[in-house]
Amino acid sequence: MDRYLPPAGIDDFSRSQRSEDLRSGWNQNISDILGQVRDPAMYTLASPLFYDQLADTSGVPDGAPVPVPWNGFPLRLTKWYGAANDAQANAAAEQMLTLPAFGFFQQDGTAIALPFRIQDEYCEWFVDRVGDKVQRISFTCEPPEYWEFLAKIDFDLAHTLYEELLHKSVPADDLRWTIDVFQKDDNGKLVKRYSQGDYNPWNVWNTTKGAVHLTHPANSLFAEIALGSDSTLGWPVSPNPQGQISEIDLMCCAGRGGINRSSDPLIMKGVFGLARQGLSVALANPIGLYISPFTLGGLLDPSSKPIGAQALQLVRRSTDGTRILRVEVALPTGASYSLDQCSLDGNPLRYGGQIARNITMRLFGVGKKIPGKAPRKVKTCPDFCCFHPQHAEFRGTFRHSDFNGCADITTDDWNQEAFDIPTAKAGAFSFARAEGAIAGSEAVLVPRGRRVEPVSRQQKIDLGKYE
Repeated sequence: MDRYLPPAGIDDFSRSQRSEDLRSGWNQNISDILGQVRDPAMYTLASPLFYDQLADTSGVPDGAPVPVPWNGFPLRLTKWYGAANDAQANAAAEQMLTLPAFGFFQQDGTAIALPFRIQDEYCEWFVDRVGDKVQRISFTCEPPEYWEFLAKIDFDLAHTLYEELLHKSVPADDLRWTIDVFQKDDNGKLVKRYSQGDYNPWNVWNTTKGAVHLTHPANSLFAEIALGSDSTLGWPVSPNPQGQISEIDLMCCAGRGGINRSSDPLIMKGVFGLARQGLSVALANPIGLYISPFTLGGLLDPSSKPIGAQALQLVRRSTDGTRILRVEVALPTGASYSLDQCSLDGNPLRYGGQIARNITMRLFGVGKKIPGKAPRKVKTCPDFCCFHPQHAEFRGTFRHSDFNGCADITTDDWNQEAFDIPTAKAGAFSFARAEGAIAGSEAVLVPRGRRVEPVSRQQKIDLGKYE
């Protein structure tokens, strides 16, 4: 029986006494997400060209998986600070931001602020330091949905994996919520999302003390699936004289995700390109975001000896090595120096972002021509773009229904667009948006088009008939 495999086909489940529950449950989780995104009653942007690879009954064979690549370093930081300020962007990328950005509340209605990394390209990292000495840099692209599911079925296994991946003893209770956590339903009523004692994806060992899986509100498996579906719609953008669609033009029209990211525009362009050919598109099993194989030939020890081959460890990956979930850069055995005494591509190694710039991320799509399937046309662009008045490369996407043009965009609107950008002031980091200013409007921090909301809350877009 075909099933959706865990990301990279990683074989954690065989270590559990509930291995069959894990395998069947994960398959059901992925099938449920696909079902939500493909159901027009639940998702107003449901697309007839986005299909479920394992549930398709057309009889048409899938094409070979097609990779869609992007860079692992947060492009929005490069655009904000400018391409000449890599060091400032590298430092900013390692700041931890705590905001009520996930729509969670205590039982009394108080918004819950949670920590997350300012690393929004589906690639996050943590630098293990002892004082100023860098001992290890760990990179992950594992989706939070997987770890939440794993811990729900077999918490002990999730705890064991934490200790293995972090190379530390981790108190089990540190991974649990200490309170009940609620979300608001379509009527504004609080509904329990987590119970006290459940796994907390934003626990200290996945935020301030380590990185096991993704934490940024834009980094999730659901976000990938929803964006994949959105990208198969017939957005009204025109190709250039060479027949190519600009990812920026596409994102400015659609506004689905982050215009300043590397990932979202390139994912949208790649999938939209397949749909423009009349192909139906699915995300290839196992669905996930992946680090591509790479090397660190430019990593040198203090004596200028290459150590990349010894320092780079591909910790969690598919059996064929093409889909990587976790990478560590650590000192070779017996080394008497620390990583910060090494150099990468001619510069002292100070930040994980220097390595992230060498990382290519990717997802895999499959396409095929299914008879009778045609794109669902979007009649007019719902969004438009403006450049930030002080940061020339930083754009924002704004809805035509809310603004008449760029002149209407206020400082507060730009602060909302740049909610996770830290700016250096007097040697310390402050944030473009104060925590208190968003306590009552946390939902705006969840990228539009990246989750299934109740239909009454979804953005209204002028669409052709669903077929």
